This record gives sequence, C-alpha cells and structure tokens, in this order.
Amino acid sequence: MDLKKWRNELVPALNKICGEIAVGDAVVDWVDIVIEQTGGSGKCPPHAHTWYEFNYVLSGRMQTRFIDQDVMVYADEFFLIPPGMTHAHDYSREDPHEGICLRWRFRPIPGAAEEETATEAADDLAENSAAKPANDSFLLRLNRLKDWPPGAYRDDYGIRSLLIQLFAEAEHGRSPFYLRLLLVQLLEVLSGVTAAHETGASASEPAQARDALLRKVEVYLEDFRGERLNVEALAASLHMSYGHLSRVYKQKTGRTLIEEMNRIRLAKACELLQQPSLLIKEVAEQAGFPDIYYFSKAFKKKYGVSPLTYRKQHFNRSG
Repeated sequence: MDLKKWRNELVPALNKICGEIAVGDAVVDWVDIVIEQTGGSGKCPPHAHTWYEFNYVLSGRMQTRFIDQDVMVYADEFFLIPPGMTHAHDYSREDPHEGICLRWRFRPIPGAAEEETATEAADDLAENSAAKPANDSFLLRLNRLKDWPPGAYRDDYGIRSLLIQLFAEAEHGRSPFYLRLLLVQLLEVLSGVTAAHETGASASEPAQARDALLRKVEVYLEDFRGERLNVEALAASLHMSYGHLSRVYKQKTGRTLIEEMNRIRLAKACELLQQPSLLIKEVAEQAGFPDIYYFSKAFKKKYGVSPLTYRKQHFNRSG
C-alpha cells in the first residue's frame, strides 16, 4: 500500500468517483474522497458540516474532540461524524497519522426505480453479498447513521481491506460506477454496526476505553531501553505465551511488537531532535536505538527525511 503514490496519481480517478448513485430507495451523493498524510502537528478548530464524514486511521494517531469528549484515534480505528455534530481535530507531530477520509450525503427518491442500470461492474460485485442491499429499505439503514455515537471504533469489520480494494481497483482503471458500488458496501457495513448497537448484539465498543492488554504492552515498550526486545520476557510478564501474545497484539493493532516499539522510539526521537544541544548519535541512544545507522534508516523510512533534515525543518518552521 503506497499512500503517497495513490495520493499523487489517483486524484483524477477519485474525483470521478464523486457523484451520485441510486441504490434502492436512496440516492447517495459522494462529496469527497481524501488520502490524508498530515506529516506534522496542527489543529482543525471546532466546526460542523452538512454531510457525513468517515475517517479511518491507517497509521499513526490523531485526536478528535466530539462536543465535550476528547478521543485519541489510533491505527486501524475509525470514527464517523454525522451532519451537525461539532468536532475538532488535533494532529500529532511525533506520530503523524495517515488515513482516508470519505464524505457523502443522501436523499430519498420516489419509488424504488434505480437511476443507473446494473453494468458488468455491478455483475462482478453481485457475487459478493455485501454489495447487494438487504431486503429492507436502504434509506432506513442510511438514516441509522444520523444517531451514530461519537468515539473511535476498532475495525472488527474488514473496513481496511475494503478501502485498500477501492484504491487498488481505482489504480487498475475500474469505472466510477463500479467504485461507487464498493463505497456502498462501506455504507452497508456502517449501517450494520449501528444495527448491532440498537439490538444490543456484540459489536466493538468505542476504543476510548483502551484494551488493558494493549496498555500493558505500551507501558512495557515505552520503558524498554535495551538493544534487543525480549518478547518472551514481555509475554511472561503478562502470563501469556509469546505466540499467543504476538497473534493477539497483531489482531488488535495490525502491527507487530517490533513495529510498535520502533514507533514509540521514533516518536521519542522526534521530541529529542527539538533539543539542539543533542548530537544525532545521542538522540539515537536516548531514544533506544542500538546504533545511529539503524536509527537513521528507520527514521527516513518513517518520515521521508533524515534526522538532521527533520531537525533543520523544525527550527526553520519555529524560527
């Protein structure tokens, strides 16, 4: 998944997706599709809008305030903002997020006649049951989203895979109609989440109550300063086998333990680089990297620039 490439090359295709598609008794108007790569700190002040906005964090983190509730949103978590809900965003410089933002609105149409006929693209999608609206009113299912509870939600629904499929199909030149049908699948998934909450069925709880296991792992990794992570010792401290811990952690976060440790160390390095008295070697050591070569390579892979360039850019901005 190359977000930078998709962002640079798929803008025309994404713009073509924006438009209307009739599904059953509703017309969905896709307003905007954005690939987000913040790359630094910043704020978006409190505001509201007349459309629905769906945000999915692929990596990093961002903080969103819903009315009077602050929520940290991590990788593989998402949130939905219905029309009229006041919210604000705060972007992290130490762990900038990459994500996908979708905006849409909908309206009823008279009767159930569809404005677009099923093409070959629709036939391809028909094999997937998620592409076909259920028997009840699609408009009623969309209306459930108006009462979406604020908060961040873990992706237990396969949304990440659906989004990646959307951009991969766009890259391969699929028709706008076909791509809009993929987006309809997303609406079906989201309406299913609200239905599960209404009926009391099992569904992901808002992720502001962070999983206790994840918190323990985060504390351990934040305190770890050795050159080589002893994952067996970490697992033993949690009274789990290494294999079970690795599987559970990967399922919950989409990252390995080593990837998470590097994420924490790189975030720490960003803070240390803002201290001009520290040498790059000292930054690497204090952040917990075994050597400056490994640190520089990992830093450039994550942020696209060397540690020295990052430091210069920081002081140029602040100066």
